[in-house]
Amino acid sequence: MRCFFLIGVIFIIGCAGSIKAVNTPYRGLPYHAPTTQYPPAGVQRISANELQRMLNSNSTPLLIDVYGAIFREESLDFDGAWLVSTPRKNIPGSVWLPNVGKQVLKPVVEQYYRGQLKELTNDNPARRLVIYCIEDCWMAWNAAKRAREWGYTDVMWFREGVDGWTDNDWVLESAEPVSLPVNE
Repeated sequence: MRCFFLIGVIFIIGCAGSIKAVNTPYRGLPYHAPTTQYPPAGVQRISANELQRMLNSNSTPLLIDVYGAIFREESLDFDGAWLVSTPRKNIPGSVWLPNVGKQVLKPVVEQYYRGQLKELTNDNPARRLVIYCIEDCWMAWNAAKRAREWGYTDVMWFREGVDGWTDNDWVLESAEPVSLPVNE
């Protein structure tokens, strides 16, 4: 009996050593489509109630809305403004960083996202981030994955986004996206 136990332990240890995390790729179009229930590797999924409790406590996370807007190359020569087709409302206290959850980022958008994360966290990769969009939005999933891959260690994905927030009759506030960096 002891022999079988030892062989079983050796087998389990040997198999565990060969298990590797699956590198799930970024998701492309359509971004507004049913998402997985599971967050990217190293990212925690958070519910609306958990987020509300967190916001009511002393540990206020950095809320990042990644809802899309229209990128205009010419805006880089003027004010860096995004083209917003319809007014946006997001969770109070959020920062709106459009398009940072696309499958592939334009170099200026990658620079924008990296720069905003660094600035908004005061260059603290341990700062808690909660990334969201609308319900079933792959851009939020992608943006959370990207932040984690860039070394941010406390990243949360709020899958239900503003839809989950309003399902609870909680208020939203009008939002404007943070402008892109302009050409000098």
